[in-house]
Amino acid sequence: MSNHTTPTRRMFLKGGALLAAPIAAASATALALAKDHTSDDLNVRVRRLEDEAAIREVHQSWLRQINAGRGIVLLGGSVTRVTADHAGRADRLEIATDGNGATGRFDCVVDLETRLPEDSTLGQMAHAQGTGTVRNTARLMLTVEYARKSGVWTIEKVAAQAT
Repeated sequence: MSNHTTPTRRMFLKGGALLAAPIAAASATALALAKDHTSDDLNVRVRRLEDEAAIREVHQSWLRQINAGRGIVLLGGSVTRVTADHAGRADRLEIATDGNGATGRFDCVVDLETRLPEDSTLGQMAHAQGTGTVRNTARLMLTVEYARKSGVWTIEKVAAQAT
């Protein structure tokens, strides 16, 4: 009797399966870890997109209030209207790593109304005629700081810089 065996296709497949088993196990573990990592990344990205949407809604609501007549004072004048500066840079929004603060930078065109002082002849004449203000338009970059308080985004501070 001979101990010599002839290799067959079945033996080849058995050997391949035995060699592939540790690789498959390692791949399954790596896939599970990657899936958890991907899930975490996805949750972080979804949270960030939700925060950005909430901040933009607060910002748009604030702009609607200004444009409806609730002005603010910037650069010594009362802001009567704010519109996007389409010739400027795109809006920039940065959310803090702790997720409780954010800073937005917005290029815009602002209509300003500055009250003339009444201690000058020009100011006295203008006030007597019922105007008493100077109106102008300026291109500005608004820097708006936001804070999350009790889960709700609010505007904390607004600053303007000429562009």
